[in-house]
Amino acid sequence: MATAFTQQEENIILEKLKKAAKESAAFLGMRKTSVDQLVAAADISKGAFYKFYDSKEMLFFDVMEDMHTEVYEAAAIALRENSTSSAADRAAAAVLAACHTMEQSGMMAFVERDVPYLLRKVPKDYQQKHYHSDEVHIRELLDAAELYPAGGMELAAATVRGLMLTISHKEEIGALYPQVLETLVYGACHELFP
Repeated sequence: MATAFTQQEENIILEKLKKAAKESAAFLGMRKTSVDQLVAAADISKGAFYKFYDSKEMLFFDVMEDMHTEVYEAAAIALRENSTSSAADRAAAAVLAACHTMEQSGMMAFVERDVPYLLRKVPKDYQQKHYHSDEVHIRELLDAAELYPAGGMELAAATVRGLMLTISHKEEIGALYPQVLETLVYGACHELFP
């Protein structure tokens, strides 16, 4: 007979599962992570895992969404903290905060290695209900901050995505990467918010 979990126990288990999946996403990779490893980290049975998620891909999808939220929360904080700066400098601070958060979380490795596969495995209806694209996040942030880019939101979102992708080339750029990123971000933001 299966034991029912209290709400508090469920929250703790979900937190442990997400923490284990986030660490795996950044370092090992989703496809190399087994359900057995995840349940060991959460100290639950394999059967109990399936009470929370239909598959490990569903767990990793939720982790991807949590990572997105962290990235854009960092950008929102930077926008608020720089509220007296020019539009271009506010936008640049937000983009740099998002890039630093993404870099520190290991999200870029997960995005490159596993996300295309993950999006093929997670049902489309679940994605549509839960997934918010970078463009949606960027549009919401800029609207909330009353920042309206020259060239429109679509260009701004594509530019921000392009700037974030420089994280993938950090090693090739070398020791000057932080300065290169700042130069690119400030240059782009001064073009978008003249």
